Amino acid sequence: MMRDQGLYIGGEWVSPRSTREAVDAWTGEVTGTVAVAAAGDARAAVDAAADALGAPLSPERRAQILSTTADLIEHRAEEFAQSIRAEVNKPITAARTEVARAIGTLRLSAAEAQRLPGEAVPLDAVDAGLGTIALTRPEPRGVVAAISPFNFPLNLVVHKVGPALAAGCAVVLKPTDRAPFTAGLLIDALHEAGLPAGWINLVTGPAEIVVGAWQEDPRVEVVTFTGSSRIGWKLKADSPKKLHVLELGSNTAMYVDRSADLDRAVEATVAAGFANSGQACVSLQRVYAHDDVFDDVVARITAAAAAVPYGDPRDSETVVGPLISASDTERLVGWIGEAVSRGATVLAGGDVRNGVLAPTVIRDVPTDSALVCEEVFGPVVSLVSVASMDEALLRINDSDYGLNTSVFTADLAAALDFSARVQSGSALVNMPPSFRADHMPYGGVKDSGQGREGVRYAVAELVREKLIILKA
Repeated sequence: MMRDQGLYIGGEWVSPRSTREAVDAWTGEVTGTVAVAAAGDARAAVDAAADALGAPLSPERRAQILSTTADLIEHRAEEFAQSIRAEVNKPITAARTEVARAIGTLRLSAAEAQRLPGEAVPLDAVDAGLGTIALTRPEPRGVVAAISPFNFPLNLVVHKVGPALAAGCAVVLKPTDRAPFTAGLLIDALHEAGLPAGWINLVTGPAEIVVGAWQEDPRVEVVTFTGSSRIGWKLKADSPKKLHVLELGSNTAMYVDRSADLDRAVEATVAAGFANSGQACVSLQRVYAHDDVFDDVVARITAAAAAVPYGDPRDSETVVGPLISASDTERLVGWIGEAVSRGATVLAGGDVRNGVLAPTVIRDVPTDSALVCEEVFGPVVSLVSVASMDEALLRINDSDYGLNTSVFTADLAAALDFSARVQSGSALVNMPPSFRADHMPYGGVKDSGQGREGVRYAVAELVREKLIILKA
């Protein structure tokens, strides 16, 4: 269906001064027009959000709206999935999974709206506090600027909007330019659920104009961003007085110990390396395997990768579809070629068919190659032999990133040792490093970001504690 989408500001769709065409990412067919905002539109969105905060919503009302929104999306789940597929070329089965996760994230947000953090403070533990009662009360930080990426264009928006509304914050949303309609469908659902004017505002257009206006506006107290490390840290540098929650990139690694269940390790490699076409910040790109099992790991992963279906994202069997742009495909082909020129060997894939890079496995990649050092963001997994867990940890930790890592081992002591020493936000044992439950604390160290998502943890970032002291 064709959709002509304006800006959503102050509870209504507003016709923009300028628009652009939107196209189906796979077929190239025009699917509608999208608003292109000016700086004045971005400021108007903040005006509306700031006004909304003057009439706070009760936690019960916030929970009701979020729960109803989840129900509405559930009734239109296939429409949302098809929108995701058309906008960002996500394989349709993965798109349906994303919609289901977003529904769950909204329901988790509804629950958190009803149990905001707060505690009694025993001031009478010291003489100065005798005769007093003290408690902390959570208060919303204010207007939240939410900036979301293309790879999960619904659930990562919900991970920002859901906790913000649960916390009592109003939102100005800048979705990826690749998926404005999916964000618009979410806005429709929130509107239908009864969210009052101003609590959510959707502004599409050039990031430097829209986000630039929000960075300059002191009423925007929080910037929550998921995307590249380069952009995330620049946002913080350009607006240091604001609170920033940054979920950034990684070059995710996994270690396969000599005692590992290799069937499970291979299954995890395929799931973490190739799901969502490898376009996730926790997609697996580096596998370090102990010398004793390396040859077996190589043979098994190579065979498994060769069997991964790839191609048309409309096909329900497809696991790996096209990358978000032809230039990203060219980038990865170049990185593979650079590694091969320096001694690496492609074991599976490496070629492009009908614009889709085949699931690729490559071994003996130099340690300073882009495939190892940079974020791949595509279906390429490198295999490297190591003599010990110590060597694996040395290589894994020798990175600017640290989001999720994984170890496969039957040795409990080794698992605990690895988990303690690895430099990452999460350490997973006998599980793919791409695992994420939407209510768990999620975030990285080093250049992978700061702050935590996962609904309860995101809510905690978006409220401030006010101390109230009572004395008779």
